[in-house]
Amino acid sequence: MKKILFLIIIFLISCDGNNQKEIEWTKNGTLHQSKISDWKNATEENKLATCADFVANLKKVEHQEYKTMSEMKSDAINMKTCIEEAVNGGDYADDINVSEVAVLCHMMIKTTN
Repeated sequence: MKKILFLIIIFLISCDGNNQKEIEWTKNGTLHQSKISDWKNATEENKLATCADFVANLKKVEHQEYKTMSEMKSDAINMKTCIEEAVNGGDYADDINVSEVAVLCHMMIKTTN
């Protein structure tokens, strides 16, 4: 009986570690209230984590939720790519809020799907 209990505890601990790794990419996004100039200088991890927050909040506004983390990550990657493409090639957008570009990207992505 002790062996079974021990195995169950080990299994639960290992599952928790896998879940932790699965959501680690969503943490430490700090660009929510930033300007595009800050976005351009941020790390890829910060951009992706910020986009994770954006897409999760936009889903909530639409009274929906993600069924899987991989679905959320796919949308966050699409959001990040859209923001990158929207502001690439000049400094014309440097004073625009990242959140404003994210909303525009969300509307564009929705119309193409």
